[in-house]
Amino acid sequence: MKRSPVEVFGIFFLVASGATACSGGHAREDPQESADRRVSGTGGDRSPLAREASFLPSYRVIGRSADAGRAAALAGALGLAREGFRGGAALAPDGAIRYLDRARFQRLPTRKVAPPAPGFRDERGFATVAGDDAVDFEALSAIRVLPEQDAAARAWAALEAARLPVGRDIAVGHSVFESIDAAGLRGARAELDTQVSFRDELEGLRLIGPGAKVRITFDAEGAVTHLIYARRELERGEDVAIVPASEAPALCARALGGGAEIAAEPELVYYAPPLSREVTRILPHYICSARRFSGGEVVDVRRAVVPAVKDAPRAAVAVRMDGETVTAEAIVAGGAAPYTYRWVSSARSLDGADPLAAEVRYPMALPDSGPLVRGQTETLSLYVTDANGLVATASRTIPVLRAAPGGEAPRAPVPAPDEDGRGVVGAEWVGRCGGLDHSAANVDGLLKRFEAGGVTPRFNWGDQRAWEIDFKDPVMGGQDASFVDSVDLTFYTGHANGSGFMFCSNMSDRFLHFGDAHWGNSNLEWMVVAACGPLQDDAGAWRFRWSGAFNGLHLLLGYATISYDDTTEGALFAGRLLDEASPAPLRQAWATTAIEVQPDDKVIYAVMGVYGPGWTIPNYDDHFWGKGPVGPDLRGAARIGFWRISGPT
Repeated sequence: MKRSPVEVFGIFFLVASGATACSGGHAREDPQESADRRVSGTGGDRSPLAREASFLPSYRVIGRSADAGRAAALAGALGLAREGFRGGAALAPDGAIRYLDRARFQRLPTRKVAPPAPGFRDERGFATVAGDDAVDFEALSAIRVLPEQDAAARAWAALEAARLPVGRDIAVGHSVFESIDAAGLRGARAELDTQVSFRDELEGLRLIGPGAKVRITFDAEGAVTHLIYARRELERGEDVAIVPASEAPALCARALGGGAEIAAEPELVYYAPPLSREVTRILPHYICSARRFSGGEVVDVRRAVVPAVKDAPRAAVAVRMDGETVTAEAIVAGGAAPYTYRWVSSARSLDGADPLAAEVRYPMALPDSGPLVRGQTETLSLYVTDANGLVATASRTIPVLRAAPGGEAPRAPVPAPDEDGRGVVGAEWVGRCGGLDHSAANVDGLLKRFEAGGVTPRFNWGDQRAWEIDFKDPVMGGQDASFVDSVDLTFYTGHANGSGFMFCSNMSDRFLHFGDAHWGNSNLEWMVVAACGPLQDDAGAWRFRWSGAFNGLHLLLGYATISYDDTTEGALFAGRLLDEASPAPLRQAWATTAIEVQPDDKVIYAVMGVYGPGWTIPNYDDHFWGKGPVGPDLRGAARIGFWRISGPT
């Protein structure tokens, strides 16, 4: 039942701004993150009975909450421009309403200064724009965002006028811009907008997930800059048997793999998959949290959302090798038919695989073209999704007929830029060796989307083939100039903290420390770390830790708190960068992807960048090559400071 705005406004109170931040090397109490929030609602113990329950109701899906008429009504109520919707349609094909005003979302007040010498080009010949927009700090300090009660009232009224149902609780947050000079002496901090998120519950348990996202963002002038409405209509269904709370830690330990230390009592929730996934029921899940120990560091694990129902699907892979052909078959037990299948190889594209077929066949020999491959084996991963959206995973290691001598990929020359200015990308990831079932699919989606857009993937290395030395500067004994610093964008997903990120292999010490990173002196413009960190606040430690990594690097994109393991993050991010009609800058593509895929609005995303002379911010609105303006590299004395922008998902 909806509450009126009057009821809502009477119960606002200040809370901590999100999930506990990723640990920075040792167990401790972490400070409040910078993207602060307020919530309405009852709070407290949500469901004392559910903790001991052996059965909970399922919820039947009876449709999506939005239709074309309601989407148009919401656009009218909020004054949304047609160009803010992808393709111009207020209702997306999956039934969600998505809106982004690229000109206004997280816009900074700027002033013009003398531009650098004209004709500057990237190290591979790509033209860059002059960096002549400087932050106007006086105007920044004068920003007064829309008061939280006013933003909540406007959001509530618009949704009610469009007859779009929402949850009964509200969380209010802000995009926060922070900066500091190279000496750590001059700082600035400002809220740029007001974000209203609507939360929901079932049976006193939180309803989370990409299919339960309702959020509207207003800038300081009251204009809507971002919106997502993704919600299903549900009705209470039959009870289902669940794993009781006393057995949940063991369930999480199995899901997160050996070496994980459970860090918190698993939380029982209802999980709503993305609207793009056709499901018949919404079911209870556990949120699993843990820590790992790597290279002397304590690293918070990406959280897993694990089905709590006892009849969840389970999967295995059976493999036959006939001559030079591999045949892999899915073996599935439990869950609800029909099933869909996704096959992912760490060495090749399996685009031809039928998602409705439980079997995949392909040659053992690797193709002559494609990303570089290490070693004499590949990892074949299987993702089985049942009719309720529950996902089971399995994998097998399979030999290949082509391998680099000594198990190491040859140091191929950096590809030359195409005439249209397209770049090259690479990815490394920690997957099942670190208890992360979804990393392989996450990276596979990213690279396939780039390849479909004409962008060359140069390498794709996961688990034991992902090496710390590929990220480490040669001065520190690494080889980044031949690998992660030889491409334009590198995507890492796995486990991290404020000090760096982890690897499963011993090449060389399983943990990349921030002091080992000096990126951009060969090529790299953008580093993405889809993990728990590395950009948590820690009283401004983000700047002191990662400033040395900027040696021509434009942006470091990641999270500032614990985040969740996910299969769609990479593909959505790349899709927004390469969108033919309206490509997004990297900062906006990362923020909107994080908002959409992270199931919990307590997660904080963050982006770090560098100031040029005169407090210019030439890379704040960087696009991927060929999709819009890109600022120049900044090195040495040209780096006069650093900035970070963060916000709740």
